[in-house]
Parts: sequence; structure tokens; C-alpha cells
Amino acid sequence: MQIKRLQAPLLPEAKNFLAVCFICLTVFNSLIFVLTLFTAFRVNRIAERKTTFAQLVNGETIYVSEQERNWRYPSVIQKVVSDWTTLTFNWDEKIPGTNEPNQGVRVGNNKRIPTNAWFASLLLESEFAKASLPKVAELVPPALFSGQIRSTTIISYLSEPREIRPGEWEVDLVATRVLIDRTTGKDERIPFNRIFTLQAVEVPRSRSVSAGESPLGADAPLVERKIYEIRAAGLQITRIVEFNPQQQR
Repeated sequence: MQIKRLQAPLLPEAKNFLAVCFICLTVFNSLIFVLTLFTAFRVNRIAERKTTFAQLVNGETIYVSEQERNWRYPSVIQKVVSDWTTLTFNWDEKIPGTNEPNQGVRVGNNKRIPTNAWFASLLLESEFAKASLPKVAELVPPALFSGQIRSTTIISYLSEPREIRPGEWEVDLVATRVLIDRTTGKDERIPFNRIFTLQAVEVPRSRSVSAGESPLGADAPLVERKIYEIRAAGLQITRIVEFNPQQQR
């Protein structure tokens, strides 16, 4: 008696094979369709960013570009660091830009800081500013307000901003504070090397294209106009730590 052996077909039946091919083709086409939609969406987002020019009241023409809400030009980020350093440590017995004596602003324990140093604190996050102002006051010699001491700052290096997360950057600063004794002519040079952490915040609304202009315009008090001018970049400093230039990352 002979037993016939049944052998499995080497290839699947034609119908099953065609069905598998059809499913694979459908999946592949679906993936391509999704990728095409995603690419088109990104291209449209870029195309929607308008660029134009605007002319200010004084005749100056500026370049305007539409960007993400928390996007900031690297040069604007660097300028905030430079402005804070200059305002905080450039001291004189006169209020900058005027002939009025700089009586300063009182900061706890009857200590005073120069007026421009107080304005610089507006670039700091609120709680950070409260903690920093008494420390700045400790650096201000009483002889400053009598005109005996003058202070200036020399910035030697300002790094390109490093984005550590969306809307937040770090900047390295290498600077020297110079204290000049006007009675003796002697000067003292103090290194000031720091890493600044900055965060994007809401840009103050103004009534014109001119950045930093108060909604009250020319009728606004000087202090209010100065606040809008300082906060116009839409950035605040949240942290300042020591920086060793010999260990640059």
C-alpha cells in the first residue's frame, strides 16, 4: 500500500499574495500622503511669515519680520545683557543725560543705589531683582553720591546666545569694572565675568511702531517711558552666576 505525501506549496495562493501586496501598497501610500501633508503644512507656516519695512515718525526705516512668539534676535539678547551691565555699574554723581544730581534710590537698611542701577533691575525677574538690589547696594561706595568716585564698565567679550530650551538662553560675559577716585586719580579694576540666563516674556504693548513707547506717549512721566524702553525687548534676566573664561564650554 502506497501513502501519498502532501507537500505544502512553495508560494501562497495567488489570491492571498495579491491581497498582501495590496495592503502593503496601501500602507506605503498612506505614509507618503501623511508626509506630504506635513511638508505642505511646514512650507505654508514659513510662507505665512511676512517680512516688510516700516518707517518711523522720525523718518527712520526699520526691517520687520514675523517670527514665533518667543523668538528673539541674538543681537537683542546680547544687548539686554550689555545694557544691564552698563546701567548697573556705570556710576556718576549726575543722572545720565541730565545735570541733575544722582541722589539714588533707597534699598533697605538705608543703603542707596544709583538711579540707573535701579532702572537696570527692571531687566531682572521680579523676585530675582528683590534679592539682587541689596547686593548691588553693598558694592556702591558712599563717596559716589558726592562725586568723589566714578565707575565705568569695559565689556571685553559677549558670547552668542545659547538656547537651553524654547524661549530661554544663556550668554557669557567677560567685563571689567573700573572705579576711579577723582581726588587721587587712582583707579581700581575689578573683573566681572558672569553667565546670564534670560527668558522671553511678553513685549509691552505700545501705541506706535517705535519700540518701548508708553501708551501715554510724550505725556507719560519720564519713569514710565524709561520702563517701557527697557522692557521693549521682551526679555528678562532670571539668573546670573560666576563664569570662568578658562573653562569655556
